[in-house]
Amino acid sequence: MKPPAQTRPRAFTLVEIMVAITLFMFMMGSIMACWKVIVSGTRTGETAAAMAQRARTSMRAIEDSLNNMDISKFNNRYYYFTNYNQDQYACLDFAARLPASFLGSDYFGDNVVRHVIFQVKPDAVDRDRLNLVMTQYPVLDIPSEQYPPKSIILARDVSLFTLSFWSPKDSDWHDEFLPKQPEVPPMILITLGTGHSPHDARVPFEVIQRVVRPPTLAH
Repeated sequence: MKPPAQTRPRAFTLVEIMVAITLFMFMMGSIMACWKVIVSGTRTGETAAAMAQRARTSMRAIEDSLNNMDISKFNNRYYYFTNYNQDQYACLDFAARLPASFLGSDYFGDNVVRHVIFQVKPDAVDRDRLNLVMTQYPVLDIPSEQYPPKSIILARDVSLFTLSFWSPKDSDWHDEFLPKQPEVPPMILITLGTGHSPHDARVPFEVIQRVVRPPTLAH
């Protein structure tokens, strides 16, 4: 009786190895592509969330300062309200009696009555990007190199910052308010847009609007 023939283990052929390597590389490429999409989406979401948070913080600073506006009918040189709209970007300049909790108050100590200016300026590094900047200085001080005003960047990559003013006379909003000192508008509509839409660079990615009723009684 013949002993049973021993079967030799079958090795992989070169073609099978090449197919396996190809499939492995294809799978790894798919995993890396998915990972890049996930990382990119996470970064985009974090950037959008940070941008929205800064926009809300900016709007809160504008609201708080306008709600504490300080207007004097006896001293228009120091206590005034000025504004303008130019293209998509406005500027606000007024005096306010700001609490200790207001952004930047630690810098000024007991000087609670300060001029507050909100305006859009080019970024110091990327001149094509615009930032919303808040500048403060004490009302009775003249800004100088020795006592410079304090500027804080509130929102970055600003694509829209406009003002509208309520007119009780015709019950409508207007883009211009030319006060007869010490007048202030009864209501101000503030529109702040940040970022740019991926479909149209002229359209902001995030838009926030607020209506503020500043104090209208001058002392």
